[in-house]
Amino acid sequence: MKNIYIMLFAVLIIGVASCKKEGFLDNRTTASLNTAVTFADSANTMDFLAGLYVDLAYNFQVENPNNVVESSKLVDEGEGRYPALGNFDKTFTSGTFANNYFSQWQTSWVLFYRIIRSSNIFLANVDKSPLSAAKKKRVKAEARFVRAYHYANLLKHFGGIPLIGNNVFSPSDEGTFNRSTFEECVNYISSELDAIAPDLALDYSGLDHGRITRGAALGLKSRVLLFAASPLYNGGGTSSNPELQKLLSYPTADPTRWEKARLAAKVVMDMGLYSLNVNNATKWSGSSAGLGFGFYNVFLTRKNSEFLLTFLMPPGKQIERGVLPRSRGGANYYIYPTQEMVDKFPTINGGSITTDIKSTSNPQGYDSQNPYINRDPRLSATVIYNEGLYFDNTTKALGPVFTYVGAPLDGIVAISANTATITGYYIRKMCDDNAAITGGNNVDRGIPIIRYAEILLNYAEAANEAGNTPDAINTLKLIRNRAGLTASSNGLYGMPVSPTKDEARALIQNERAIELAFEQHRLWDIRRWKLGPLLDGKFLRGMQIAKVGSAYTYTLRNVRTRYFKDVYYYFPIPKDDVTLNPKILQNPGY
Repeated sequence: MKNIYIMLFAVLIIGVASCKKEGFLDNRTTASLNTAVTFADSANTMDFLAGLYVDLAYNFQVENPNNVVESSKLVDEGEGRYPALGNFDKTFTSGTFANNYFSQWQTSWVLFYRIIRSSNIFLANVDKSPLSAAKKKRVKAEARFVRAYHYANLLKHFGGIPLIGNNVFSPSDEGTFNRSTFEECVNYISSELDAIAPDLALDYSGLDHGRITRGAALGLKSRVLLFAASPLYNGGGTSSNPELQKLLSYPTADPTRWEKARLAAKVVMDMGLYSLNVNNATKWSGSSAGLGFGFYNVFLTRKNSEFLLTFLMPPGKQIERGVLPRSRGGANYYIYPTQEMVDKFPTINGGSITTDIKSTSNPQGYDSQNPYINRDPRLSATVIYNEGLYFDNTTKALGPVFTYVGAPLDGIVAISANTATITGYYIRKMCDDNAAITGGNNVDRGIPIIRYAEILLNYAEAANEAGNTPDAINTLKLIRNRAGLTASSNGLYGMPVSPTKDEARALIQNERAIELAFEQHRLWDIRRWKLGPLLDGKFLRGMQIAKVGSAYTYTLRNVRTRYFKDVYYYFPIPKDDVTLNPKILQNPGY
């Protein structure tokens, strides 16, 4: 076989669900081994479609095992639990380019194309099914969305990739394919999303809740066009070869692409269907005053006003099993937040912790001797820090988690160990503080794939880059209000009165980092902004806390350096595909 799909012709298997989803994901059939049987039956046809949804949340850490493509531990958000250099995250962050570096990106390439092929099989056969004409129209749009979603994944991993249209290739097919240019890929994905949006429902209820909606299609378009306008892709590719440059980015920068991205986000905003989940009054473990409850709680519900696309989970503690410390029943705690991540959260006044310092006249400023009080409530909803409250099954009540040196179970350990945190922090985001693994509530949740806060941040960034900084700041105010920050007398939530475009850009980039933390955005944002030099060769740090009597002392700890050269802006095309098909140009540096 001489084309790039040599690994994709294994028998298509859509696995039977291993746990009950209590919705349309309950049944995922293996009847796809025989398309005549599958598409002769309406239930089997819908089960095949449900199978296309399975990998929408492919890069989130859910239960076991350790998800190596969970990307926060590749950048400055988190540090992976396992210190051995053979682990993929250590290969990535040390820049050793061991075999698993290449094999992992090959695995991602194959996964995305496998799902694209599965989508094409569905589209080629669904008209043979006994579904009604109206339902056929809708489910075709769902399958085309899944296909576009994974083309978008391929594009952000590798740059321009082969577009195969509606073709379903078999092992007997031979041929070669060129990589489509970056522009052709963006145009294809955008046109597909435009075409299917009218055929998708605005919302679903009952067992159909969680299906792809019109908002999901328009939200994905917003994401794709924001990427296309960004520095890496908007005339910023990293090759001196003109032919390769067209595959990596638009060869020439065009500032009007920011306006296209702004308008794409505005379309979603103008639908009138979505809003931030605002509640700054309901008491929770992170705020006795209720500040930030809306942010904390949005991740603990399956249906809310903020989710454009969610991957539904059955009631349980799947996220908790992946991240909680041992005192709360955790056995995995695969990712530790870094000090760099923690430091991005402003004070409750909205100011940076480097400038908004506690004083007699500013009692709610940052206090380096008590660094976790008077902070943005999103910090308490995102990170478990020393004395942060979480359900304790022994007492059946909220109790503090201790991460200081020598603390039982959860205290910070040597960097070479894997028995507890090495940064002084554990992930809290998307976890119910009344749901320790060993007791407390089950959680009825969905994993956020696209949510409205991302759309607002897309809009703010595009508006600022298009020259409308006041519009961008007004949009950020919505997010900071929901976070529970103090508005102050000027209503700016700690932001400057008249920021320059550069100042606003820094605010927006920081706001994305904290609002979208551990939602699989940070790696891709750093790449599209071309901010690799901010990480390369730099130590990521943790906080080593010593308990002295009833007081604590705080000392920064160097954890591990990060490697992030230009070669990381594009990942390698699988070597076999490049060897077998000389028309496939390899990405720079490989």
